[in-house]
Amino acid sequence: MASLVSSCSSCIATQYKYDVFLSFRGEDTRDNFTSHLYAALCRKKVETFIDEEELEIGDEISPALLMAINASKIAVIIFSKHYASSKWCLNELVEILQSQKINGQLVIPVFYHVNPSYVRKQTGSFGEAFAEHESRFREMPEKVQKWRDVLTEASNLSGWDSMNIRPEAKLVDEIVKDILRKLEHISPSIDSKGLVGLDSRIEQIKSLLCMGLSDFRVIGIWGMGGIGKTTLAGTIFNQISCEFEGKCFMANVREESEKWGGLVHLREQVLSKILEENLKIGAPAIPLYVKERLKQTKVFIVLDDVNSFRQLEYLAGGVDQYGPGSRIIVTTRDKQVLDKFGVDNIYSVDHFTHDEALELFCNHAFRQNTHPHDLMVLSTRVVDYAKGNPLALKVLGSFFYGRRKVDWENALHNLKRISDRDVYEVLKISYDELNWEEKNIFLDIACFFKGEDKDYVTRIQDDPDFVRYVLNVLVNKSLITISSYNKLEMHDLLEEMGREIVRCESVKEPGKRSRLWHHEDIYHVLKKNKGTDSIEGIFLDMSKIREIHLSSGAFACMTNLRMLKFYVPKLSKLSDVKVHLHNGLEYLSDELRYLHWHGYPLKTLPSNFSPENLIELNLPYSKVEQMWEGKKESFKLKWIDLHHCQYLIRFPDPLETPNLERICLSDCIDLPCIPSSIENFNNLSILCLQGCESLRRFPSNIHFRSPITLDFSDCLNLTEFPQFSGNIKQLYLCGTAIEEVPSSVECLTELAELYMRQCTRLKSISSRICKLKSLHLLSLDDCCRLERFPEITETMECLEYFSLASTTIQEQPSSIEDRILPSSIANWSYGCKGLILPPLPGLSSLTGLNLSFRNITEIPKDIGCLSSLRTLDLRGNNFASLPASIKQFTQMEELILSNCNLLQSLPELPPSLILLEARNCKQLQSLPELSSYLEELDASKLETLSEHSDVFAQPRITFTFTNCLKLNRKAYNILADSELRMQHMATASLRLFYEKVFDVPPQFSICLPGNGIPDWFSYQSLGSSITIQLPQCNRRFIGLALSVVIEFEEVFYGGYSFGVRCEYQFETKTLSGNQKGDWVCYLTSASDYKVEDLLIYSNHVLLGFDPCLNIQLPDGDLHATATFHFSLLCDDCINPENRIGCKVKRIGVCPLTANTNETKSKIFTENSATSSEEECTKIRKFHNVSDYHKVHDWASTKGSTGIICISGEEKLEPNLKRICKEKDKPNSIFSCKSNAISPVFMF
Repeated sequence: MASLVSSCSSCIATQYKYDVFLSFRGEDTRDNFTSHLYAALCRKKVETFIDEEELEIGDEISPALLMAINASKIAVIIFSKHYASSKWCLNELVEILQSQKINGQLVIPVFYHVNPSYVRKQTGSFGEAFAEHESRFREMPEKVQKWRDVLTEASNLSGWDSMNIRPEAKLVDEIVKDILRKLEHISPSIDSKGLVGLDSRIEQIKSLLCMGLSDFRVIGIWGMGGIGKTTLAGTIFNQISCEFEGKCFMANVREESEKWGGLVHLREQVLSKILEENLKIGAPAIPLYVKERLKQTKVFIVLDDVNSFRQLEYLAGGVDQYGPGSRIIVTTRDKQVLDKFGVDNIYSVDHFTHDEALELFCNHAFRQNTHPHDLMVLSTRVVDYAKGNPLALKVLGSFFYGRRKVDWENALHNLKRISDRDVYEVLKISYDELNWEEKNIFLDIACFFKGEDKDYVTRIQDDPDFVRYVLNVLVNKSLITISSYNKLEMHDLLEEMGREIVRCESVKEPGKRSRLWHHEDIYHVLKKNKGTDSIEGIFLDMSKIREIHLSSGAFACMTNLRMLKFYVPKLSKLSDVKVHLHNGLEYLSDELRYLHWHGYPLKTLPSNFSPENLIELNLPYSKVEQMWEGKKESFKLKWIDLHHCQYLIRFPDPLETPNLERICLSDCIDLPCIPSSIENFNNLSILCLQGCESLRRFPSNIHFRSPITLDFSDCLNLTEFPQFSGNIKQLYLCGTAIEEVPSSVECLTELAELYMRQCTRLKSISSRICKLKSLHLLSLDDCCRLERFPEITETMECLEYFSLASTTIQEQPSSIEDRILPSSIANWSYGCKGLILPPLPGLSSLTGLNLSFRNITEIPKDIGCLSSLRTLDLRGNNFASLPASIKQFTQMEELILSNCNLLQSLPELPPSLILLEARNCKQLQSLPELSSYLEELDASKLETLSEHSDVFAQPRITFTFTNCLKLNRKAYNILADSELRMQHMATASLRLFYEKVFDVPPQFSICLPGNGIPDWFSYQSLGSSITIQLPQCNRRFIGLALSVVIEFEEVFYGGYSFGVRCEYQFETKTLSGNQKGDWVCYLTSASDYKVEDLLIYSNHVLLGFDPCLNIQLPDGDLHATATFHFSLLCDDCINPENRIGCKVKRIGVCPLTANTNETKSKIFTENSATSSEEECTKIRKFHNVSDYHKVHDWASTKGSTGIICISGEEKLEPNLKRICKEKDKPNSIFSCKSNAISPVFMF
């Protein structure tokens, strides 16, 4: 069996309720083996969870069962004959292995009367079960595959086979003994005082050691120089070495192995320490009698700073060299050494957090763990510069110790250009070990490519495969990292080291260096003609320099120039193009691989320039008419970007550049035509001609051999559908003047996506479009002259997205139901007014449906068959109600009902909703009671939200009822419900944050007409700003409830995206700098097309939740001050604050807190307004555990201890009367139970 690498992860950080969780198939083993095992565990006082429910209802496991899995230290999986036939069991297994990865849960498989290979390979009875699953879940193959994967993974873990251990009583006894051994070795955390930031890292490494197992394990600790590898290994050695019979810490293996005696002498030292005697072997081979002794000895060895496989092989030996339970830790900067040796686990050492780094720096700079108040800002600057590197923090701290403030400021200024020499020398060790090619690429990254896309960096090199290999070498040596976004990242200190190496090539004359990146150095070299053949690369940010007029021979001496980039950062103005060539340009190096010149001022490149080595040419916004004069071969050229070259008249010639892969000529408005020779680009994958206004037609009978994407969008004078064929994958014709899709479209047999949005002259489409068997997306939105869609004679079985929104089609073809709408379609936009909706059965896979502005008076009764629907757009229709069955759409995330003027009420809504828009529903009176599904706001919904959110944006849950002026009093219970929603959302989102499902929990907002802030907001104020003092016990702070009333004097034009922003700032005396955040909520939307839809008719109240996880408050009894400012937003006006007719009338803030001791256990307890942590603890002991709580107005009533406590064991009705008010009982805590309010007095 595979080793229990994942299963032995740390159990330290989780607080468990159960020792063991039993997973089993009830009908197979409940009344025999499982009951015997459960009884045996209970006799040993092992807290064991067993599901007593006989029935398995539905496909998903219950929240209680999920909690039990995550709250168990060990999961025992009893694989029996019919285990795989139960979806319940398989889903349970998925959650167990997920808990293993996240929580470090130990997993023990038991193969009860079933062959382990049946489980691993899904054969036998397991194969029969999966045959049924695959038949039932034909449309969800990923689900079935997930089940297969977890079965294979679980069966590869070390476990027990009932066929090998008999009788059954003995098997039960052995399993119980195994569980007891494992529980014994799940040890508590060890306090490591004085070692800043090490506790969590130490426990993570110790978990990888799996101390409870008897196998032999080697663990690698890998990281850049100075990151703390030796300190971690040494601390662990001191803590656990007493548990071993033999032990040895061998420091500086790399240096020691190069000394006299080498590895032979080092190995003698290791063996002598292990066996506690002075061994003099003096030979490469270990004597047999020594080997036999080693095999009987449980050893613990640390090999520090290993840099070669030979060292590790010589000193660590093989698996059979040491006794059972032996452990070896290896620290290294080179991951390849660990991979080659085949270590069991590798721990990558992370940089320190800001707080850890500040404490470590202060220990060395001030000989205490805090900084003087007057040096707070400067200390923070130093810590930010060190980027969490412990060695750098220690060196810099020691450097600043005892210095005056003015010395600090001078030194910090110098740090911007020159690295501290001690840090430099340490970091340079890894660089010195690189070969010539590796050093070159490292310096290129340090000087030019930090933060750039890995694929971009590799594609502009002569040998991309070799560069990828070198990048892996640099990663393994901890000199660079590759982010999850495929970006090349490098520690600032390593970047400075690399740049310092280049500076040292010529300290006084930058023109003699190999690389130039600093704008002042480049300006000096170009202005003074100081360039030499030493220069290989120049990257100039033109926004940072003054106007410069270059001589024609500015580059004449730079004969070895490989890369030249004159660029303007994104969002910069075109006026930042400041490099001019009034006298032309005589020379560019023939060695150029990469040429990027934003705003190149000449009509062509120099006549004597040979592009034979050129790989990428980017001349955006330039004045070129053609790339070069005459015929020039550029066989290496793969990428051309000449977008917005308004004077370009000549298209690249495939005879000169036959290997081009991408051509971007967008917005080249003078480009008259495309040559027929374009089909000779055998490798062309992207051709972008968007916005080429002079282009009237495309050459006929063109055949593309390789897969290609063609973009002719906004070619306003393109009147004919291009007559071409071949391997075209995507075709963009949006905004063209095409009038007809001809029958020749059938030649595009490989076409997957066809975009023809806003083709306002399009009138007809050939029925031959059904021949496009690979088409999965067809978009015809806003083709306002398209009156009919053709009859389809063949099924378009691959079609997943089909949109006819805002066309003028009046009559649907009879074939549309069974030909163009196969069951696999995922998104259908059908916004044609007057067109009768076809029957919907058979579209069970549909995920998106747009029926906006179609005068629908009644929602089709068969809409319930769309079980996979996630987005439903019903804007602008005339129905009065939604069917009650809508709550059965368990996957629906977005429901849009705006401008449904006759809609009077909403039924119970799906619990999965993330977005509900009901703007301008003028007759809407009642809203559903949200409490019934607030209980279901769980991880699955928030995880889905995380998956569908932009990676750069914070996810949001939004409910909008702008201008719903007839909402009745009962509908305003939604304000009370919002309190409950925040409670449940905060509980679930914070749990998922700790489980790293997403980096930032979602914000929540709701908007509806109103004049008041809900009473449960503890801080309220007239106007737009408020400053409050947060209570003590700050480490419990987990977010803010925010509310604002916007007052409108009369009917007000909000414009697109009108809303409000709350900007807040936290100030503390102990943390450096102010911490900031914001929350946004909108009343109107860019999706509201008409002017009347953007009007606002009355005051509105907006309310929301912000998790504020970017805010770090000090622990203990220290106070923090928070300032909140609410301002208006409007995307189509310059200064919304000065708009007449609207203002922020009233605001409210309510801090939300949780018990930090329970946070990772996913339990939230009530808090109090007491002045000390001790009193908070008393209250927790006095009360039952609850879901959530609020901090009330601590500042306004000194000595007041009022708070709302909501019992976690009951459901609250969404009624405003249930909101307990602090003013009713100023010196008590109120527990809301049933409909009564009972005081619970303070001790």
